[in-house]
Amino acid sequence: MDYQKLVLENIRDRVYVLRRDGEIVFATPSVKALGYEVSEVIGRKIYELVDEKYRERIIETLKSLKDGAELRFRVLGRRRGGRRFWVEATARKVGEYAVVVSRDISRLASFETLLRATVDLLKNVPGEADELENILRKYFVDAKFSEEVQKLTIRAGEITIPVKVQDRVMGSLTLSLPDWFEICDEDLEILNIIGECVAENMLMLESRKVVRNSLIALKAASENLALLVDRIRNPLAAINGLVEVKVGGEVYEKVHEQINAIEEIVRTLDEEWEKVDKLADKLIEAFTFLERLGVSEVALDKEFPRVGDLEVDSKK
Repeated sequence: MDYQKLVLENIRDRVYVLRRDGEIVFATPSVKALGYEVSEVIGRKIYELVDEKYRERIIETLKSLKDGAELRFRVLGRRRGGRRFWVEATARKVGEYAVVVSRDISRLASFETLLRATVDLLKNVPGEADELENILRKYFVDAKFSEEVQKLTIRAGEITIPVKVQDRVMGSLTLSLPDWFEICDEDLEILNIIGECVAENMLMLESRKVVRNSLIALKAASENLALLVDRIRNPLAAINGLVEVKVGGEVYEKVHEQINAIEEIVRTLDEEWEKVDKLADKLIEAFTFLERLGVSEVALDKEFPRVGDLEVDSKK
């Protein structure tokens, strides 16, 4: 039995042998997974099988690769027909040739993208509902929240997630997927967690609105209290002067005594109003500061992994 042929015909990883300029001189039958026959890739340049934005970098790096050195990289490859997929590959220089072993990691990329999006939702405190969508647009082509209630649905190029926490359903979230995205039943729990994160953030936004409106009402009430204090003082002064002029004597003394007592109450109200007004200002200032913090940026790329990263190991 030809064991070498048996291995080459059944290995899932794609193995290429390249000339210095990137021309493919050998490829395993596993290239059929890309939609090509082996004869169709022989003579092509390796960079023709990857996304355009990586081509120049790969050419330059392959040319500079020293004998015995290794190049490890992740790039977006392209199948016949144009559909992209994430590739993890290792290239090793052997004399005038380079041996490249690559594998499709789109499934891993999809899983990590879901995890990163979930972590980002958990660590950020959105100030408005559209910021939730902006967070998810760093990982997906598009993200839209709707108050319409929908079940968890996975379609080609799109996922719809129910936005709910415990028994409260608040709507649904629709995520448009990049063409390389792959998902399976194992990811359903993470998708539900994303929906719960969005729901909890929506509840937080509702609570913020209640707090904001309460602070505004508190400030308005303190200002109204100040106006009432002034409106009480003016009639008291008028009553005191009128009684003194028109009545005088013992009656005036008794009325004046009661007016002084009321004025003492008014002074207390005035002092309490100042405390309430200062407290309202501090609370509004603190709340505004928290809102300005908004969504903190995270050092993650929209796509997995960090776009354009190529790591060269020059060790032999």
